[in-house]
Order: sequence, then structure tokens, then C-alpha cells
Amino acid sequence: MASEGYLVLQQTRVWSQRLREKGLTWDQIAEVIALTHDVTPLRLYRLAHGHTAADVVALVNDADPAGTAALRESRLYDFESHTGRRPPARLLAALAMVYQTTARNLVPSARLASYGAADHEVIDRADFRASDANRTAAPRHVTMDESAAVTAADTAPLDAAACVRLLHATGAEEADVKRRELLFELALVFGGSQALSLLRILTPEEEERLAGVLRNTWRMDEATVRTFEKLTLQARRADDVSGPATLLPAVNGQRTAVGKLLARESMAPGLRDRLLDTYAQLSQLTGYLTYDLCEYTAAEQPLRDGLRAALDLGDPTLIAFMHYWLGRMATDQNRTAAVFDHAFALQSWAARSPSKLLTSLHQALCALAHAAEGDASGSARAHENALASAGAPKENEPTFLYWVAPPVVESRRSTLLIRLNQPRDAVNAAERYLAGHDPRFTRLHGFALARYARALTAAKEIPEAAARLTEAADITKQHSSARLAQEIHQARARLEPWATTTYVHQLDETLRSCGLTSAGPAART
Repeated sequence: MASEGYLVLQQTRVWSQRLREKGLTWDQIAEVIALTHDVTPLRLYRLAHGHTAADVVALVNDADPAGTAALRESRLYDFESHTGRRPPARLLAALAMVYQTTARNLVPSARLASYGAADHEVIDRADFRASDANRTAAPRHVTMDESAAVTAADTAPLDAAACVRLLHATGAEEADVKRRELLFELALVFGGSQALSLLRILTPEEEERLAGVLRNTWRMDEATVRTFEKLTLQARRADDVSGPATLLPAVNGQRTAVGKLLARESMAPGLRDRLLDTYAQLSQLTGYLTYDLCEYTAAEQPLRDGLRAALDLGDPTLIAFMHYWLGRMATDQNRTAAVFDHAFALQSWAARSPSKLLTSLHQALCALAHAAEGDASGSARAHENALASAGAPKENEPTFLYWVAPPVVESRRSTLLIRLNQPRDAVNAAERYLAGHDPRFTRLHGFALARYARALTAAKEIPEAAARLTEAADITKQHSSARLAQEIHQARARLEPWATTTYVHQLDETLRSCGLTSAGPAART
């Protein structure tokens, strides 16, 4: 085989393996390969299966020991050529069986018309698509709570149309053919076209090394671990700006890939610890993004999976961080006893950690739990402690705590005061925060506006409440947090007694234009 042809076969073999993992049939894979390779259908299906000409000749001849469809490599190449001879109908039937498709799919429609009636009968009967495992497998819905034990194909399914969109997206992103194909390969592993925005930050050398490790043709090394760490931090930053909807498939795809590498690779203990740390962080981020989509049950599993990985690693800072997010999710579910449980666990692990910022997270959880119980003094005391601790220097802190800072902690004061039914104090707290908020945290800004509107409504300042809620609704155009949309619904529900006023009517128009309905779930007390 010519070197160029072998390189094409190697490339399409890798693509095909990834696409099969995603659940695509052989027919769908042939359609995808056809977008980038101008070859005949016969060659398309051979490339899709990753077979050399010698492989196909052996398979055809083994399937027909009588020799009625005897085939040689040179003859197969001739049949595969655009200008070559027409393959006999019986050979097409044999090849259809090998490629698990129909004989009709193996010849162009113009050439198909040249066959006689008897040949057409043979061709029409040759349908072996039922033997394609991806076609006959019963479809099932896989939820995120199964994600620790399933492949990327289950948690981020791609169909042929999605693969076509991905090919077009990589073509638009990158003019260099080699790098375009590398991006396509990596994006297939990391969840599809949503992963392209993350992969943009990698250098060509990082992409090539990462692809080699994922193919199992290169060994895991420190540079590849650094690449995973780089992608993880970029995903956290991206979430601050745009939210979970498009990011979740890419993060969970990366998490699944790292999990497979940990199970497959034998590596130095230090390198393995760093990769396990990355897996724990990706599990936390997958859980958090799922939680931000209000899928609380589904978010529990990756968060628990991250906690197990952190315990295996023995990192008290990471273990405490997992307990914080499990506690935060329990807060939204009104499970106050669970919030206290995670707060106490966090405190225990924080005592073994060099991190000073964990004290702020522990006190912040306690403030929420006390507020849920109606303990105003306990909530205020814990909040002030959280605020003071959040100002600790960050020089020796892990990157996943980059967001812990006094302004972020202060943004939650209005939440506590609303739960404690202190609307005027909540209004003042929201105004102080909004006067100096950090523009990097789009979602946080939206939450502050929605809670401000809720406090203003309780204070009977309806025009101002509608105006602030309109600002919060506009943020949902760029950020996909379902929790933020839910917060806006709850604040709007409080405005229902004033639904006929001009202010609220204009707010409802804005909500509809943002894809939000004016009526939402009953507000939590």
C-alpha cells in the first residue's frame, strides 16, 4: 500500500473507532468520511471499517470457500477506482456482508442503473445492516448518575448530523488540513463541537501529544497532564462567562477520557496523583455544571465520584472542596441537616489542609444552614467569619479556589437576609454588592439582581423590582444557568399581585423574549 494511502487508512481507522464508540452505524460513518475523502462508496466502506485491501480480500474469500466470488487485491483496487470496472453483483453481495450494509450502498446510483434485472435481484436481496451492532442495540437513556461507569458515548452521544456539524466547525476554525483532522479527532473524544472552544487554547504540539496519548500510541507524560490541567482551568473560566449548557458535554467527555487513562496507563506515582487530582476536579465540575442545570439527582453521582477520587488521593483540600459543593446542593434542596453534615465534614478536613480559604467555605455553608433554621444571629456571625476568611492570600492556594474572595462571599448576604425575612436589609446588602461587583462572574451578577428584585418586591418597590429583574433576565441571553432562570421565575412569582401594571407587563415581555415564561415554580421560603 502506498504510504499516503496507508496514512489515510490510519486516520480514518481512528475516526471510525471514535465514531463507533459514539454509537454511529457503519452507514453513518461512511457518510462522515465522505465529507473529507472523495472516493467511491466501495472504498468509503473499507476506510470506515479500517481494513486494508488484503483484509477485505481475505474476508470475502473466506466467506465464499467455493470461490464464486474469488477476489484479488489488484482487482479490488480496480473496482474501487472512479474509472475502474463494474464489480459483479455477487461480489457486491459478499462485500455488503463484510461491511454490514446493503449492496446498493456500495455503488453510485448512476452505475447501479447499468446492472440487469437478474443482477438487481441479487443486489436488492443483499441487506446485512441488521448485523451492525450499533444498529440493532436497543436505545437507552443514560443519565448523569451512571456516568462513572459508562463511556463517553453514553454521556455525550453524537449522531451523523452532529459529526457533520463538527467537521464543518473544524473546517471553519482551521485552514491547515492536518490540524483540522486532529481537532476533529480530539473533539470526538471530548463531546463534539462544544469542545472546540476549549481546544482552541492548545498549541499544535499539545494537541498532537494529547491525541497520541488518547490513541494509546504515546505514553502519558508530565506535559500531557499539564494539558489536562490547562483544559480544566479553562473550563472553569468558561463557565463563569457562558454557563453549563454547552460546556457540560465537553467537561464530561474530558472526565471520561481521564478516567480511562487512569484505568489503562501504568505511570509514576507522582504523575498518577496529578492525573487523579485532575479527574477529581473534572468530576466536581461535571457535578457542579449538572447542578447548575437543576438536575440535582444527576449531579450527585459525579460529585460523589470526585469525593472518592479525592479520598483515594488523600488531599484534604480537595476533599473539603467536594463537601462544600455537596452541601451547597443540599441547601437548594432544603436539606438543612445534610448541609450541616457537609459543613462539619468540611471543617474536619480543612483542619488538616494548609488552605486558609476553606474556612470561608465552611462558614459560608454554616451561614446558609443557620438562615434556613431562622437563626439570624448564627447566620450573621458565620457570614462575617466567611467574609473575613475569604480575604486570605492566594499565593499557595489551589487554582480551583480562585473564585473565593470577599465580593463573592458578600454577594450571598442578600440571600441570607431574604431567607430570614429581612427585606430592607436585603435591599441594602444587594445595593452594596452591585455597586462594586466583579464583572467576571456573570452568573453571580444575575443572581444578585434577581435576589435584589425579590427584596424590593417585599419592600413594595415594584417599579424598581421589575427593572432589576429585567436586567437579570437579559443575563440569561449569554449565560445558560438553569438555577438563575429558576431564581428569576421565583422573583417574578412574587410580583404576581402587580401583574397588570405597566412595569410588570414590560418585564413579562422581556422574559418571553429571553425564552423565559412569566409564570414559574412557587418560590421557596
